[in-house]
Amino acid sequence: MNIHLGEDLKARWVDYCTGLGKTPGAAIKEAIEQQLEKAAKNPSPPPMRQTGEAPDDEPKVRFEILMTKSEKLAVLERSNLERCSQRRWIIDAIRAGLTREPQFGMKEIDALGESNYQLLAIGRNVNQVAKAMNEGRRDSVTIESIERLRGIIDAHTEKVSTAIRASVERWYIE
Repeated sequence: MNIHLGEDLKARWVDYCTGLGKTPGAAIKEAIEQQLEKAAKNPSPPPMRQTGEAPDDEPKVRFEILMTKSEKLAVLERSNLERCSQRRWIIDAIRAGLTREPQFGMKEIDALGESNYQLLAIGRNVNQVAKAMNEGRRDSVTIESIERLRGIIDAHTEKVSTAIRASVERWYIE
């Protein structure tokens, strides 16, 4: 295992380990063993699987929660930012905690819809390039057209990554 600590942190770590009478490697090994032992004593429950919408025959049950006024205002603010109801926002937060999977808000759903539209356009462009190459018209396929296509793919990838990251990260409280 290689860990780059930088000069200052490495010097402080070596001094700390020297004070303990251990080598830096032995101290790291001990810390890893302690973390694994702690994790074994308190295992995280496995994430639930989200299979889609609840079956029609599965009734909804009422669940009441009490929040402070500031928590309620924060939920209202967040739900407004996500363009959904407070109820929907709370359900998404619970599902994110249970499944450890992203729960997309309207902003992310809009971005992913646009992304799918762009993917379809990319697919059509790739088909046109393949057709031209199969017909022997290699002059119609230019480096610029391929680079332009690559740029569209990169933009698409960034848009999807941003939407997914936003959906996952919004559940962490600062």
